[in-house]
Amino acid sequence: MNPPPPRPAPSRKQVFRHRESPIRGIDLGTGGARRVGGSLGRGLRHVLLLMVATVLLCMVPGTTAHAADDACHIEQLKKARITASVRFKHEGEDFTKAEGRLTVKAPKSWERAADLLLNGDTERFRTAMRCLLRYPGDPFPYRDTEGRTEPPTVTVEEDRVTVDQRVTTWVVNRQTRHFGPWSLTVGNRLWRLELMRPPALDGAWWQEITVDLGGRAARSVSSAPTTGATTKLTWTREKAGSKPPEVRVTLQPPAAKAFAARMSDRPWYVIGWLAWLPLHGIFLALLLVTTRTVRRAPVSVPRTDAETRTARNLLVMSWLVFGVTVVQVLDDPLLAHFADQDTALFWTDQHRTAVHFGLTLLTGLALCVFGMPGRTAVGLVIAATGYVIAVACRPEWFALPSQMWLDWENAPDEVRWFRENGAMVAFAGACACVVLVWLVGATASMLRLWRSSDPSTTGRARGRFPHVLLVAMVLVSVTVSAVSVWTAENLWEHQSWLSRRNAYEIYGVWHVATLFNEIRWFPSDWLDWFHGTYFWWSAPSLAVLAVLHARGKAGVPAAALPSPAELRTLKVFFVVCVAPVAGWYAGVPLPLLPLLALWLALTGLLALGTRRAVLYQKLLPDHRLHEVAKESDRRHLLEAARSHRELHAKLRRVEQGQQDGDRSDMEHELDRLHRLPHPSPPPGLPNTWVRLPPSIGPVELALAWGPRTTWWGNACRGAYFAALISVPAVAILTWADHVRGIRWTDKFLQRFGLVETVTAAVSMELLWVGAGFTLGALWRVLPGRRGPARASWLALVYAAPVLVQLAGSWIVDQPFGTWPLDLSLTLLVLTLTGVAMDIDTFRGEKRYWPTRASLLLSVYQWRTASVQMAFLVGQLVALVTIWQQMKGNDPMIVIERSPSDSAGGEDSGS
Repeated sequence: MNPPPPRPAPSRKQVFRHRESPIRGIDLGTGGARRVGGSLGRGLRHVLLLMVATVLLCMVPGTTAHAADDACHIEQLKKARITASVRFKHEGEDFTKAEGRLTVKAPKSWERAADLLLNGDTERFRTAMRCLLRYPGDPFPYRDTEGRTEPPTVTVEEDRVTVDQRVTTWVVNRQTRHFGPWSLTVGNRLWRLELMRPPALDGAWWQEITVDLGGRAARSVSSAPTTGATTKLTWTREKAGSKPPEVRVTLQPPAAKAFAARMSDRPWYVIGWLAWLPLHGIFLALLLVTTRTVRRAPVSVPRTDAETRTARNLLVMSWLVFGVTVVQVLDDPLLAHFADQDTALFWTDQHRTAVHFGLTLLTGLALCVFGMPGRTAVGLVIAATGYVIAVACRPEWFALPSQMWLDWENAPDEVRWFRENGAMVAFAGACACVVLVWLVGATASMLRLWRSSDPSTTGRARGRFPHVLLVAMVLVSVTVSAVSVWTAENLWEHQSWLSRRNAYEIYGVWHVATLFNEIRWFPSDWLDWFHGTYFWWSAPSLAVLAVLHARGKAGVPAAALPSPAELRTLKVFFVVCVAPVAGWYAGVPLPLLPLLALWLALTGLLALGTRRAVLYQKLLPDHRLHEVAKESDRRHLLEAARSHRELHAKLRRVEQGQQDGDRSDMEHELDRLHRLPHPSPPPGLPNTWVRLPPSIGPVELALAWGPRTTWWGNACRGAYFAALISVPAVAILTWADHVRGIRWTDKFLQRFGLVETVTAAVSMELLWVGAGFTLGALWRVLPGRRGPARASWLALVYAAPVLVQLAGSWIVDQPFGTWPLDLSLTLLVLTLTGVAMDIDTFRGEKRYWPTRASLLLSVYQWRTASVQMAFLVGQLVALVTIWQQMKGNDPMIVIERSPSDSAGGEDSGS
């Protein structure tokens, strides 16, 4: 339900721009020279010592390399057998995916063969793996473009130990990507793939190397392959000792995938972010028009205080949410773009983290001002704000670097000072304070929006909440910050898993600096995640709902049908709250076309309802059913519907010879039940009756009114049933989107991954509740004679933007994701909600039926087993569709950070 769409990658300044060892450049031979005397009598010895020192310094790199070679025992690895492959997949992916595999069969006689079977945390295991997979001379290998679903598989055979490594990468920008033994250099239109053999295996037997270009012919190949076709090339060596092939391939990916990679790189990523602003601008315009509409058409004259408060709150919240959205775009991609252009570097680069803190804090404080929480909450917010300001403006007080960035290569002492004084805890505390300010502001704003719709509230509604809830917010804030540090540590372990941990003191400096340089993006990421995923739609949705609540309670007498102003408000509520946001193609969001399809479908449905809905049928040339059948006649309508069903049951038994009776009397009684009193009888004929339209009977008329006396009551009832029915659907979709396959493992590498699982489930539940609310509110306006038919029309409107998305995804060869599953579940939830509404309409008869199913059969008047079987088969087909969807669509493997959360590489952004 309404999942947040993928977005172009915001820029991130990547710390590690070199993959060489951090101990590179340390002078190992200067001590001897300083001990040389200065007398003229020892001049010759001085010259000789300088010559020896010079020779030793020139030999240091070679000595280091030979030492690494000896550690790997390269001579013994010449008997190893190696196969390597890479497979590109362009179709059915948002970005081109490359899957690499390296299989090394090392002889058991290799001295490090047994080390491959040790625990992955041991230095001997890492040293052995570096020999086979990386550069042995680099004790600190680091890769943020290589993804692994699992560690390399190690198996033992009779005479060999086999290491099988599978890696994956996604081409999300134009940079050189290293994964396994492969290097992929991404250009604007051409990509170059190169095999980078680990030096320790250079003399081994490379039996087979395969390159599958994913259905695309190569633009150039070097050296010539042994066998293969235009899209799949293979190099083989028939015997050991032959020279390994030099594999270099240039390929041209599909235009959509090359365009997606280019649009995620600088400076084009700014376009992707700015492309979302028109959508938010349209939402703002819809909300402002809704505010003006409800103000011009009050339910009561003079309008109630609740109507005035809710309209004012809707206006303020609309502008507030739009303003925060603009800040969100400025906070990350525009700042990165300005830094790339060397614009205002003091703010965009040197004090970038302080700016992130300030913008995120200001938006949270704006929510607190609107929400007006209690005194205790205000005091806590002031204390949290003061601490964040102190950290951002005076970082040296907390042993933090002045620019909130640690340079472990050029300033290792600063990193050591940072570590020794616990500065990470101080920074994490500031992050927790930012979360607390936002949680207090968002909660208080939501409470104020809803309380303002209560007619019993006098004066201005406030967002006060119990102290227990405030304590829970504090705990959540600390947990979110702590978990973010923990996931950053997991990401570090994932990217530097082959590094030596205990051999060099510089490793700890490198580790701490990298961890902090990752965590320092927390303020910006929090704003992107919390507001960009949830708050931008949930707050306006609640504001619109409060307007509808105030109007639903203000009418005296209560309105049977939504007024034109309320119908327009319900349309906006469905668009902002319920309908999915779609329209992401080849790295660029284009949501206006799906939004247009949604608006046209919803407008067409309501127009169709005014002609085909039961209560809009013409009873007389100048009167419709809803003008004749009043709520005061509701009891009579329900009794007439029951009598109608009973008479039809008797007629069926008479036709089958199971019961005796006068058929003409029954038909006369049915004729009487198909009449309503004339709305304006001629003078002198007060008891004039009017026949119902031919396609409408007493049962259809009762079902059209729904289970409650007002449209607001029906809306609340629909929301209630949808809340209960959607719980299994929420569990299924949460499993499909967040838990199945490797997705659960990926949560431990994402900053808000674990929190996202909970918040996504809650938001899906709320979205389906909103869909049920809309179904109930429009119950008397939707076409169809029974609940499932009405629900199907609304589900078709919900599907309109998704169908546009699926068509666009098919054109650019993107995956469909879980959209088909979402549509199936939405149809199922709305259908069952419609059935529950129909049963609840005749809830007074429940005591006369053994089960609700038997009551449902009576209400729907299913007479034959074939109809019941057809309904059952239809439900089974829906369940099979859902099962097939859950089995398919393998989830994306997280390589580095998701394209929606990171720059996707070391050189993108500033």
